[in-house]
Amino acid sequence: MMKLRLFGALIASAALAACGGGGEDSGDTSAADTSADSAVEQTAAAAEDTADTAVDAAEDTATDMADAASDAADDMAGAAEDAAENMAGAAQDAADEAMGADESAAGSEEGFTIAGLTGDPEAGRRVFARCRSCHVLEEGVNRVGPSLYGIFGRETGSVEGFRYSDANASAGITWTGETMFEYLENPREYIPGTIMAFPGLRSEQDRADVIAYIKANGGLGDEG
Repeated sequence: MMKLRLFGALIASAALAACGGGGEDSGDTSAADTSADSAVEQTAAAAEDTADTAVDAAEDTATDMADAASDAADDMAGAAEDAAENMAGAAQDAADEAMGADESAAGSEEGFTIAGLTGDPEAGRRVFARCRSCHVLEEGVNRVGPSLYGIFGRETGSVEGFRYSDANASAGITWTGETMFEYLENPREYIPGTIMAFPGLRSEQDRADVIAYIKANGGLGDEG
């Protein structure tokens, strides 16, 4: 009987121990669950912070890239405008130079500047009235003197069908604005032995004007 009682007490003690042990395990499990939930929340929060940081960085990068692209576009537009202005300026300079060259050519011996004087064809028309009794500017029309058509660029004594003095025929002078300018000052002195009766033009401006008139009205021939 004593043994039976001892065995019952032993079983009761074992059961009590088992209940006490079960309570501690439940507490540990609850604590572990709480710790796991906290870790998940912290991880989620950290991930959200990281995502927010990444989004902010991406937005900043996009903004910087957009600003850089806008600045680059502005720079390119400005450079294009500068290049266009420079090209327009260069074209205008070239046009001005070409015009200046044309004016210079028109004012050279091929034009109306002779011996540093600018000849006026209209004024030269009045001066040429003193030559008209002997010379005309029509091609192939000779009078007392030979036709002056195409005189500039040809040699003395070379108009076909006109009878020259020996002095004029053999002078070997090519008529240019300069040689004509010197000749008209004193023809007999310039070509000794010429039969041309005209005494000459003492006024340099008159000579420049009449040469300009002759050039503008057939004196250059087919080149005029």
